[in-house]
Amino acid sequence: MFFVFLIANIHLIKSQNCYTFDEKIILGDYYSKIEGQTMVTLQYKSYEECQIYSQIDKLKLRFESIFIENLIYVYTTNIYQNQSLQFNKDYNIKLGQKSLILRLPLKNGNQPFSILNHFRDLQILIQNSSLRLETEKLDVSSVQIESIALIIINYCNISQIIQHLQINLDFWLVLIGDQNCKYQLQHLKYDTFISQQSNSQQITFLKGNKFKSNYKIEFQINNSSFLQLQYLHNDNLLQTELIQKSYLIQQNYGDNCDPYGQRISLGYYYTNYDKLDDIIDIAYNTQSYCPQGFLHIFDQNGIDQWIKIKEIRILNMSKVYENSNSTFTYVTYINIVSLNSYVIQRLGQIYYYEIYGAIDIKSKQYQFKVPLKQYDNKEHKIIFFGDMDSNWTGNKSKQTFDWFQSIQYNQSDYDILIFEGDMAYDLESLDCQQGDWWLRNMTTFTSYYPQLTTPGNHDSGQNYEFDFYRISFLTPEKSQYNTRQNYYNFYSVDLGLVHYVFYNPTRMVYNESNQQEIDEMVQIMENDLYQANQNRENVPWIIVNSHFPMYCSDAKDKQCSQNFIFLKPFAELFTKYRVAIYMSAHQHNYERDAPFINNQSQVNTGLITDGPEQHLVKNSAAPIYIVEGSAGQEYYTPLVPYESQPYTVFQTGYNDGVGIMTIHNSTHIYFEQIDLVTQQVVDYFWCIQERQTNTDKTINIILWTLLGFLILGILGIGIFYFIRRQKIKEQLLP
Repeated sequence: MFFVFLIANIHLIKSQNCYTFDEKIILGDYYSKIEGQTMVTLQYKSYEECQIYSQIDKLKLRFESIFIENLIYVYTTNIYQNQSLQFNKDYNIKLGQKSLILRLPLKNGNQPFSILNHFRDLQILIQNSSLRLETEKLDVSSVQIESIALIIINYCNISQIIQHLQINLDFWLVLIGDQNCKYQLQHLKYDTFISQQSNSQQITFLKGNKFKSNYKIEFQINNSSFLQLQYLHNDNLLQTELIQKSYLIQQNYGDNCDPYGQRISLGYYYTNYDKLDDIIDIAYNTQSYCPQGFLHIFDQNGIDQWIKIKEIRILNMSKVYENSNSTFTYVTYINIVSLNSYVIQRLGQIYYYEIYGAIDIKSKQYQFKVPLKQYDNKEHKIIFFGDMDSNWTGNKSKQTFDWFQSIQYNQSDYDILIFEGDMAYDLESLDCQQGDWWLRNMTTFTSYYPQLTTPGNHDSGQNYEFDFYRISFLTPEKSQYNTRQNYYNFYSVDLGLVHYVFYNPTRMVYNESNQQEIDEMVQIMENDLYQANQNRENVPWIIVNSHFPMYCSDAKDKQCSQNFIFLKPFAELFTKYRVAIYMSAHQHNYERDAPFINNQSQVNTGLITDGPEQHLVKNSAAPIYIVEGSAGQEYYTPLVPYESQPYTVFQTGYNDGVGIMTIHNSTHIYFEQIDLVTQQVVDYFWCIQERQTNTDKTINIILWTLLGFLILGILGIGIFYFIRRQKIKEQLLP
């Protein structure tokens, strides 16, 4: 340990012929975020060995030397906090052949100081003292001087910037960095931003300021609310600015901003709106109102962005049921962030993200893959599941959650999740705590994969208006089709080779719709299917999703015995527009049904199968019907499998399961059902549809036309020879 007797004059003892250079005083880590013990470091260099003691009255301060590249000696010594130098007092220091003045600033004082950019060498100037900031080796660093926190950004490392922004609010926050980094930070509140760009020809101020070489900025705190900045160039005053203090964390915001229930959904880019300003939406919940939250998203190709909240929805169940006898107290806030084409620059790749409920409240890191809208000549897999809770009292659905956890980082294998309705059992049960548990647990999969949903009867709520579902879950619905006067929840998206349609016929299957509602919904469906059919050349497959099955095998359930009647107008459309597969749930097992038309087996439609198990279904005129309701719930335990019906091809028991669909190309889709208890594939099928492209049709027309001309030509030649022969005969007759 070194003992230093402090006096106002400090002299360095060195050999008489020792030449020194680059003498400097470097600000120590006492002023940094880590709050170390080093006040300053004294340093000089020489090409020869010098005496290594500094005389301080009768005491000596020893310099340590390092010989660099057999060329230069670097001499350094530290002055520590416990050596009790007085703050804001001048000390004369002789370093080598140079005399310097050391003046230590307070961290929480209010004395004026300046920061000088001397050819990108940043210096703190306090009266006649110059303290170097050695920050060039760090992406982001900070120093705290005279109640001002200078955050110096050499590289726009978002995570590190956030860490340095978490500084005591008693400090003014001043960021010094690159103009491009400013654009990424612009939605946050900070006191000022000074840019270090060196190629600018002019200087602007405050948040757009160009902090060039030989420019100096002097800071003076006038009071607790205003900071004065004076901009100088070569000591000539250019401008004076007053900045009013702002805060990164507003004191009147809620105190519970921990993000939970994060879920990824597809934006309107994937619909026929094709909106590039809404590719992916990410929603998360907080228990308080936290508008200062944001999302940090980055990839391995240079994308590194902070995205602010676009919308905050409030789900206040006491307001929802204020005019009823139901008693609810549940309140939650749904925070929505939208990612546009500026952020999502490459579809089909993996992005990483973190959610900040507030500047100092961060989630763990997640990742997801942005699915492709256009086909890329590769196979793509989709996961289907439905009827799932998250209680685990009887350990139901736990296997499904465990399986999803095992594939959290398999984005290269699966594109999206499609949930066929009935979640939590029920969303509003136990004053919505059931729904809140579901939101918290579903992040096992919804924070890693985009999810598309369609609501089920257990998602409707006590008032049958789907309030919890509608406010909490994002889908790219067409607003004109979804109002409080109807519950269609209709939307459709294009992903690669498949056009996915989602609709909610809850009122129809419970025989609660009037004819006008039915006609409207059928017309909505036909408009969509017509447009999809016109686009078969680019998107050849159509798959319809609804919670409610067209067919199922439980003869005691009206959903199985009458849905094909209630939904007959839709079934006719599905046949008319050659829908390939109809996905549903509601029954609490997995079932595959043959492609019936009006409850009758197909006749003379060109359908080809490979036998009663129908593992291959080719050129079907009606959809293959799937019930995907085995993800796991404890609301009702079915006695499955049921007695088979004429259309029943396969059923499972009560084990948890999910379906995985592989889109191979424009003519082949493969589907398999996985039992998550046994980890076995229990059912599978190939759906094959032979198609003619527009090019094929054109070629066929040309070939038939040529064949017609050829036949006409042959007939013409035959007639010509026949007439000519007759004339010859007539000439030869006497």
